[in-house]
Amino acid sequence: MLKLRLAVIAVFCVSISAFSQSADNTVNQSLEWFSINSTMKVHPRINIYGEINLRFVHEEAQQHQARTAVEFVVFKNLIVTPLGYVYTWNYSYGKQPAAFANNEHRMYQQIVFKHAAGRFNFQHRARLEERFLQTHHLSSEGVTVGDEYNDKRERFRYRALITIPLNHAKIEPNTVFLSVSDEIFASWGKNVTYHSPDQNRVFVGAGYQFNKHASLQAGAMYQMLKKANGLQQENNIGVSAQFTYNLDFTREVKN
Repeated sequence: MLKLRLAVIAVFCVSISAFSQSADNTVNQSLEWFSINSTMKVHPRINIYGEINLRFVHEEAQQHQARTAVEFVVFKNLIVTPLGYVYTWNYSYGKQPAAFANNEHRMYQQIVFKHAAGRFNFQHRARLEERFLQTHHLSSEGVTVGDEYNDKRERFRYRALITIPLNHAKIEPNTVFLSVSDEIFASWGKNVTYHSPDQNRVFVGAGYQFNKHASLQAGAMYQMLKKANGLQQENNIGVSAQFTYNLDFTREVKN
């Protein structure tokens, strides 16, 4: 019993020490994220996806992105993306600014599975990313020089999303809905020293489905971001808004 008590006390002390070190290297900042996206159906089983992200933290540009992908509809509730591409403009921002703003090329693959239970609509998204980050260095004259995109990293992401229609039984034109999501990230690579989940994004908000093409949702976003060195952490809290406009270039098949 004495050994058990001593072990509990030791674990408690270590936990307090670890928390204190983390708190010393953790910053709290405001966040404003905006997104526009579109799924364009070009074949009954093939979609082209496009997305633009404008992200700000601490009233400064954090990251801007342009994303595109080809999606295959395996069946109604399962969509597979064998290849997607993202270009990311990264910025030196906030209370823990990076030494250099390294942009990024990114390839990714993902699976999206959807199902429903009553009014609750569930979406599960698993994504694997191959990231190629730019590197910089200072010349002997003190000038910043851009190198190649040779910092290769891998990352896995999983997001759970729930949407709940309020004024209709399902999400259709003129529907108000609630939206809740949580996405967790884990990275690895030569320049990544922190291999536990290093990012978490939680969103809680509301939306409106205008018609079968367009919807808008906005709400509160929390981003926990652990830096690659494993020593620094950002807690970014603020607002996120997303506008969606989907297009269907196929002809409806009549029975």
